[in-house]
Amino acid sequence: MTTTLALAARLRALSDDELVAALHVRPVRRSGISDFFDLAEALLDPDNLVRALAPLDRLQLAALIVLGREGAALSADRLAERLSEHPATAGTDAHRAAATIAALGRLLLVHPADGGAAPYEAVTAVIASGPQRGLPRPDAVLATAPPPVPPTTTEDDRPATDRLSAERAFEAVASVSELLAELGREGARELQKGGLALPAAKRLSEALAVESGAVPAILAVAGRAGLAAVADGVWLPTAEAAAWQHATTPDRWRALASAWVGSLPGDLSTLFAARSRSSWDDGLRAHIAWLYPASPAEALERVAERVAEAELLGITARRLPSSAGTALLESGPAAATEAMIAHFPAEVSKVYLQHDLTVISPGPLAPEVESRLRTMADLESRALASTFRFSAASVDRAVTAGESAASIHAFLAAVSLTGVPQPLDYLIAEAVARHGRVRVRAADDGHGLVRSDDAMLLGTIAVDQSLSSLRLLRVDDTTLSSRFPRDVVFWALSDARYPVVAENAAGTVVTPQRRIIAERAVVEARDPAAELVARLRQEDAADEDTAEQWLARQLDQAVRARQTVIVQVAMPDGRLVEYLLEPTGIGGGRLRGRDRAADIERTLPLSSVRGLRSVD
Repeated sequence: MTTTLALAARLRALSDDELVAALHVRPVRRSGISDFFDLAEALLDPDNLVRALAPLDRLQLAALIVLGREGAALSADRLAERLSEHPATAGTDAHRAAATIAALGRLLLVHPADGGAAPYEAVTAVIASGPQRGLPRPDAVLATAPPPVPPTTTEDDRPATDRLSAERAFEAVASVSELLAELGREGARELQKGGLALPAAKRLSEALAVESGAVPAILAVAGRAGLAAVADGVWLPTAEAAAWQHATTPDRWRALASAWVGSLPGDLSTLFAARSRSSWDDGLRAHIAWLYPASPAEALERVAERVAEAELLGITARRLPSSAGTALLESGPAAATEAMIAHFPAEVSKVYLQHDLTVISPGPLAPEVESRLRTMADLESRALASTFRFSAASVDRAVTAGESAASIHAFLAAVSLTGVPQPLDYLIAEAVARHGRVRVRAADDGHGLVRSDDAMLLGTIAVDQSLSSLRLLRVDDTTLSSRFPRDVVFWALSDARYPVVAENAAGTVVTPQRRIIAERAVVEARDPAAELVARLRQEDAADEDTAEQWLARQLDQAVRARQTVIVQVAMPDGRLVEYLLEPTGIGGGRLRGRDRAADIERTLPLSSVRGLRSVD
């Protein structure tokens, strides 16, 4: 077996990058670690090993079990032969065995030796005591064959699956679009422990017309695609969201699907690709539970999140991969989009304007038409045929953003199949005339002042409970004051649907900009692993005699572990002689131990010891 001594030497010999990478996947508590021996002991601590072993798949666990039972290093070819003898790993070839050894080596669970690898003694001990530590029994790991491979999807299932998949994909694009619009209007607060605050989740659920349980998946899909991000604890659209909003529906779906598949961890990417033509239902869950015998619940939860997103995006429909989903996993996003386009409804650029101030879209609107229409009308229902409604508040919002009666009328005349109804003409004219009846500017002290010549309207604002947080106080018959800045007051009044404009100190109308973009600031995060490695290197180099210090720690470790080592000793005539020694003590400048080759006790002067190494 390979012991702490060998691991300490290996850690010291690794490059900084290799060591930092290893500590990222095998984190340790930094307190009490002053050298590489301490680090090796921390990595081989039973509790740390349990945390490292729990996420391993069955092949990796089986390899550790077989290597531990062998008692010596095995090459990839020999390991493959041994693994093939067990039902759980039958058919394992040398390539998979070599990849498994490499993965376990990066996790610092096996030690490279003799062209192969051997597990550390502590690893084998923890695996052997598995049931007492929440790990599976070694025999069960090796003896449990994988569940049967599910049948592939028949071509008869494809048409119905693809139709439903296209509906889901279209709905997903619409939901993400609506999510970004809502986040741009008002961000959603993220809790410190993760997840949305309840008021934000409820608001988004109502805006997207979905159940509250669906909001996290939609937000996750948008986040993976880089369209939304958290800034100062609030979910907001990113700068990339605007370009995505103006892209075609197929291109928008492609961005979402590409982000989904591109962010899959390696094991899930392999798993889903192997099931690109078969069901992702109970058979997949059974395989996951088999594949990760030490942590099935955690693995199932991790997979369930991605499966739910795949269902949302139309990659699967009723847990069956669609043609687009199969293409995504086998050929990539471009091929998947081509497969999906065939089932998407055609986009339209014309609408019906009704006398009741509603707008009916006979199909999915072209993004450039929809985005402009949304600046002046409110979405009432979204489907293949969406409905919008004009109101005085929505038109006022458009005018605030820079529209005029003429520009609104010109746009509507260009996209309407029914002309511009007279009631809508009146509404636009009246809203534009009312615009600016409430004005907000900054006082000398920076607080907001609300002015209006309409005393009745100003009185309504003063007693409006939705504006109570502004703490509005009467200054005179035409003015209210707030302790909040002008822009805060302006947006509160705008959201409450008052015909408000903002003015600068000179009385010129300006349009305040909300913070609706999540800036992707580059934050130099601390890396505890890199800091630990830097400290160990510094302390190692600071020793007056690094070689002697290292030799002393090696000898001390060998004595404490009663580990047989090869000791290299300088003889008086200049020769170097090696002894196979089991050290038993150090004192008075001498090393005492049992010579295993000659079966005698030896006492060697420490000044003559030039080095030692593990027998492993």
